[in-house]
Amino acid sequence: MKKYIYILFVMNVLWGCDSYLEEAPSKSTNLPLETIEQLDALLGNYSYFYQDGSRNAVLCTDDWEVSKSLYDGYNGSAYRSMEIAQVSTWDVENTAYDGREYLWSGEYTKIFYANMVLYYLDAVTGSEEQKAELKAEAYLIKAYSYWLLVNNFCLPYDESTKNELGISLKNSVSFEESIARSTLEETYIEIENCLEEALKLKSTIVKGGTFRPWRGNSSAAKAFAARYYLSVNNYTKALQYANAALGEYSELFDYNSEMAFYESTVTVNNEEVEVNYPDTYNFTTSDILSYKEFYYARVSYHGYAWYVPSQTLMGLYDKDTDLRYKYNFVENYSYTRDRTGISYPGYVAMGMYNIPSGPTTSEMILIKAEAMARTGNWQDAMNVLEQLRIKRIDSNKYVELTANSQEEAVKLIMKERRIERPFVFTWYDYRRYNTNEVDYDDVNLSREFYPYNSSTVLNGEPLVTYELKKGDRKWARPIPNTEVESSLGEIKQNTY
Repeated sequence: MKKYIYILFVMNVLWGCDSYLEEAPSKSTNLPLETIEQLDALLGNYSYFYQDGSRNAVLCTDDWEVSKSLYDGYNGSAYRSMEIAQVSTWDVENTAYDGREYLWSGEYTKIFYANMVLYYLDAVTGSEEQKAELKAEAYLIKAYSYWLLVNNFCLPYDESTKNELGISLKNSVSFEESIARSTLEETYIEIENCLEEALKLKSTIVKGGTFRPWRGNSSAAKAFAARYYLSVNNYTKALQYANAALGEYSELFDYNSEMAFYESTVTVNNEEVEVNYPDTYNFTTSDILSYKEFYYARVSYHGYAWYVPSQTLMGLYDKDTDLRYKYNFVENYSYTRDRTGISYPGYVAMGMYNIPSGPTTSEMILIKAEAMARTGNWQDAMNVLEQLRIKRIDSNKYVELTANSQEEAVKLIMKERRIERPFVFTWYDYRRYNTNEVDYDDVNLSREFYPYNSSTVLNGEPLVTYELKKGDRKWARPIPNTEVESSLGEIKQNTY
């Protein structure tokens, strides 16, 4: 069988390479995959890999504000859409059919590209060392995507749920391969198998003098392993891999010296209103991909361009000392989305759409501290935590945190995780808190909001209470119904 690709979107991947790629294949209407450089170019096309886009991580926790007052005072679609109302109240009847759940198809597209590299490796020219690196990188992509999928569309994993539905495990480029969902236990076994292969990466994060976190590398694999093992409450391995990643690369962004404001105004009712962004608001794609804390350059993408912080979230920050509040919470941000509505802040990290979601050095410090604290070494864990805080707290007002017990230390570290990266960590953290060995960190969520039907928010009616409790089957978000239907029933929808 000749190794030719005629599928248009695959051609676009190969053609869309830019200066980040070391070598791109020549254009052809029938491009044969014959060389290792072509497969390298496929994985090097960062535009197909660097965005995640979990609407559940953005909307489904108490990082996101859901309130009558904000809904009533705001006129724009960036807050008043049916998608936001339904997803943020954990609806399962309508959200499977809204056509706006892109994570499933997006991550399976990445898995397809990874499988294509694995399929063609034996057929192309190139050294065994080059092939081994691309193989390991492809498995890192698969492990990462499987992890995102299982933590969005499946129940939290523990002994009681291991026989529940997992995700579809794809190991080839054949359209004849079964897409039936595995069990949750089989899914996690497959993630670990992929991770084991990914940990064979030998490429360093700095290659030829260039910082390259958009590509698979040894530090990225170790950092993702730390995240993975924390997510399944294996603190020993989480600590092992966090230490390993930090041992290879440990650069931190210092809010005291490397952050500034980008001053701007908007016109609201014929008056100029200040909206002062952090200078990271102007990050280009190149700036995002070269952000020095990244081990693996991935960002969470929110298409409504307004991360609406809850009053609860904002209340967690010491507003006088924490530079993360000073720079990342932009006053009057709502006016950029609706020039006639009310003033409300927005959370801004990298532009209006993106928040870093890939493994970072700051995350590794937090994983290291939490793993130490949960395994009893909580006094030293607090010292580790300060390695991050000293880069985030105003140096003129800096005071170390103190804890008097293991539980207090763990809770302080949990808080730091949340305020370090809201709209990214929180959803995944809540899932693992509800399946770990203690109950003092259990999470039950509730919101008061208007009732709604499939097409309209009934804002003339009394508020109702929406809940997402520990053990609720709604922790597994609905798979897009288009995927269920196109599979002819092979993909089973979650039951509630």
